[in-house]
Amino acid sequence: MNINVSALLVLGNFIILIAGLLGGYFVVRSSMAKGAAELQDRVRQTLLDENQVLQDRLKRVEEICKSDREALEKKLARVEGVLATLKYTLKDRRKLRLEVKDDFVTLTDERTGAEITVPIRPSGQLEKEEKEA
Repeated sequence: MNINVSALLVLGNFIILIAGLLGGYFVVRSSMAKGAAELQDRVRQTLLDENQVLQDRLKRVEEICKSDREALEKKLARVEGVLATLKYTLKDRRKLRLEVKDDFVTLTDERTGAEITVPIRPSGQLEKEEKEA
């Protein structure tokens, strides 16, 4: 085998070239992996922040709903009390029986047996009709 200096230099150049390519490949690969890990961490942190914001919003909505529910329960209790008072007063003083069934109110005169049945309407609609009359 006849190996001279120029052949050794070509062989050395070739080995350095291959080593450079392999080194470049590993550098690019590790930098891509590092970049992917950083991106993954950013996405994870963003999702955690968004989750916290949504949990805070949910707590605020639950508090609002709770206060609204309490207010509605108080209002309902008051309406039921007013209705019971009206029933008692009408029956005791005027001998009228007031019945509320589904979407209708029936007022019965116990002395004459006369009845009137009226559909229940939303309060806004009743106010409009009173203004027109």
